[in-house]
Amino acid sequence: MNQILEDVTDATLSMLVERWFAWRKDGGIPSRKAIEPLELGSALPFVWLCEKARDAECYRYRLVGEAVNTLYGKGLRGHLLKEVLPEPTAQLLRSRLDRCLAAGSLLHTIAPQTLHDRRHVLVQRLFLPFASESGCPDTILGCTKITGSMLGTDRQSARSHEASYSLDGKRLKVCSPALTMYSIEFEY
Repeated sequence: MNQILEDVTDATLSMLVERWFAWRKDGGIPSRKAIEPLELGSALPFVWLCEKARDAECYRYRLVGEAVNTLYGKGLRGHLLKEVLPEPTAQLLRSRLDRCLAAGSLLHTIAPQTLHDRRHVLVQRLFLPFASESGCPDTILGCTKITGSMLGTDRQSARSHEASYSLDGKRLKVCSPALTMYSIEFEY
C-alpha cells in the first residue's frame, strides 16, 4: 500500500485509498455494500460512482458529488457517460474504467482540463474498483478534484500522469497519456 500512498499526495484522494483498503475483505476487491457514505466525510463533494451498464457498452453515473457536477456545469447522476461527454472523452474514460475493473487495479491520473466555463485547471482523479453482490467487479468509486489552476498557455507543458496499482497498492505502470480528458466540447 505504500507506493500508492507515496504517489497520491492529495489528502482527499489519500483518505479514499485508505478507506478502500479498509473495506477490502480477504485481499480482494471490496463489495459495493462496503461503502459507508459517512466514512467519505469531506471527500463526498468530489466523489462519483459509475456502474457498468447491463449491456456492458457503457457506464452510468449512480452518485455524483456537487463539486464534480460543478466541474461539468450540470448534474451527471443517472446519465450514461456517452450522454454527458463528447465521444473521444467517453471512450477514453470507458477504457480506463474497463481496465480498472478487468485488472482489479487502482488508477490515479493527473491532467490539465478546460472546464465548461473555460477555466484551465489541473485535475487529479482516482479510480477504485468495487464488486457486485455476486463478486463481479462492476462499479468504480472515483474522485475528481481540482488541485491547481493554470493559464491556457500552460496546458501543453502541464504534467500528465497515469499510474496503475495492484490490489496491494504496488505500482504496476506509470505513463504520460497522449490524450487527456475533455469537458463538454473543450479539451482539458
